[in-house]
Amino acid sequence: MSRSPNLRKRSQWLDRLRRFARSKLSVADFCQREQVSVASFYQWRRKLDDASPDLSDRRAPTRESFVPVQVTSATDLQVTFPNGTRLTLPAHDHELVKRCIDAIAMVQTTTGAA
Repeated sequence: MSRSPNLRKRSQWLDRLRRFARSKLSVADFCQREQVSVASFYQWRRKLDDASPDLSDRRAPTRESFVPVQVTSATDLQVTFPNGTRLTLPAHDHELVKRCIDAIAMVQTTTGAA
């Protein structure tokens, strides 16, 4: 059985990623507008990375860049990672938030392995 993506779906995602590259939206806002999950967005973007040179302006976060953080309530801080994992911390515990961010920043990332 072939593991290659369905050609129709591949074409849809190429078009979607081109629209994102032209948009001024964050990944989360774009995905909400397109009614697709953030995890699917990153998965397809990774699959199609070399497929189209015009997708290069996609504003992917780098180790040195900041990404939006959404405060979901007065007591919780929630961070959603590209793979869909969510980290929820008590927003009032500044030391814990700082320690978690420092620990995450030190992790070496790999592509494709989870």
